[in-house]
Amino acid sequence: MLVVFSPPKTATVDAYSFDSRLRPVVILNPIKHDYYRQRFDVAHELGHLVMHSDAEPGGQIVEDQANRFAAELLTPAGQIFDLLPATMGGHVWRDLARLKEQWGVSIQALLYRARRLGRLSDVSYRNAMMTISARGWRRDEPGLMTIIEQPSLLPRAVELLTQAGIDETQLITQCRVPADLFHTVTARTPVSAQPDDVDSDHEGEPPRDGGQVTSLLDRRPSARRETQ
Repeated sequence: MLVVFSPPKTATVDAYSFDSRLRPVVILNPIKHDYYRQRFDVAHELGHLVMHSDAEPGGQIVEDQANRFAAELLTPAGQIFDLLPATMGGHVWRDLARLKEQWGVSIQALLYRARRLGRLSDVSYRNAMMTISARGWRRDEPGLMTIIEQPSLLPRAVELLTQAGIDETQLITQCRVPADLFHTVTARTPVSAQPDDVDSDHEGEPPRDGGQVTSLLDRRPSARRETQ
């Protein structure tokens, strides 16, 4: 699967995907500035690629199915059920921050998952979301990113070609695309992105901007992992 960022000025949706003749492609929004939501976006689009090749895009049923696929892929019910909160007392927020760092999904997604799986009652879920709003966490959740997954297929291909003596100028000429577009789609991180809000329809992932992510836990050195 090929994962790339779109140019910032063309970013109007969280993500979208299509299956080309060569390989599936997922296009990510570069102005989201939220690793956890973007990770869910990739899983969501993977669900579409697996299940909905012939379905009409944008329908409520297929979107819900893609959300459920992403939630199960990132937080399998059999593994996470007993870890999710059943009440919102005690050290639950610290525990949620730890789960966020371990599983790579937002606290809001974890709460939504807890309610969806019947672990957390509707009343407790609503109260938890009210607390999140009161603390300003809808747009700036606590939680440390310990592993950052990045697009790697095209960036690595460019690196290998450069090592073989084919420079970037040659590649841009052969691809017949503007240089800025080439740099965008071969980047590991968004290029020239501006921190604007982008709405989301994905499960447990309300809109956020790119605030500083801080941890409720002891800080650990961050690392990067290439998986796409």
